[in-house]
Amino acid sequence: MKIIILIILVLAAAGFIIAKKSAGPNNVSSDIVDNASENVDKPNSNLVGADRDEHGCIGSAGYSWCEPKNKCLRIWEENCYESVEQEIQYLLAQKYQKNPDEAQTKITKQDDSHAMGSVSFGPEPGEGGLFLAVKQGNIWEVVYDGNGSIDCEQMRQEYGFSDELLKPNFCD
Repeated sequence: MKIIILIILVLAAAGFIIAKKSAGPNNVSSDIVDNASENVDKPNSNLVGADRDEHGCIGSAGYSWCEPKNKCLRIWEENCYESVEQEIQYLLAQKYQKNPDEAQTKITKQDDSHAMGSVSFGPEPGEGGLFLAVKQGNIWEVVYDGNGSIDCEQMRQEYGFSDELLKPNFCD
């Protein structure tokens, strides 16, 4: 009888040791890991990284689509655009629902966080308008484009444009 009890205890201990060795990191069994990987394919999953956009970029990990480079990237690790001019070209093309190749931009004055220049649409530079852009963080934003008059005080106070950038094209 003692031998049978001893055999049962040895088998139970061996089973426990085998189960513990087959568990994954932090003693998580492989069944739990398998179930978690199945959830990634479910559309309503709350797992971090399950929020891919139409290009496959994972927004929760900081990735966004970069059209000029045709890839997902983190803008604080790698610039999407080759130049400020190219970034403004893409912004204006997107605003007017044009192909970026149709937008011709030329920066005529620029400092660290402000730019002014001209834009035209079409295969060759032609008739167009002017733009003012401001860099906020690591991203440029077009705050004005067109041929009309602008509120010079707003551009100075709200966006910090200097007279050097605003005169003579925008303000007297």
